[in-house]
Amino acid sequence: MKLILAIVRDFKVTEVVDAVEQDATFPGMSVLDCRGFGREKAAPHEHASQEELTDFVDRKALIVAVPDETAGAIARRIEQLAHTGRPGDGKVFILPLEAAVRIATGERGEAALE
Repeated sequence: MKLILAIVRDFKVTEVVDAVEQDATFPGMSVLDCRGFGREKAAPHEHASQEELTDFVDRKALIVAVPDETAGAIARRIEQLAHTGRPGDGKVFILPLEAAVRIATGERGEAALE
């Protein structure tokens, strides 16, 4: 199993969710508010003067647990949907997922992802 963690622009979340909901095999996702910075570190805030910089930018974190064989395709799909071509589009990480448990039923492993 794999855990996909994607950090994307706020306005791209609806587009990503709408697209993946059409896929009957998509397992679902969690969306979290997050803040951070990349290489650019900071950008002028829309209401700030040119000299004032924000330390963090608002983004969304998408979390998806998937079977090994679908991880690459799902990560690529999120990448395509979240892409604007501008710095700050975000990142997609694919991590090994050691275990999963569906709390309601006690199912474990990939059965908990379905």
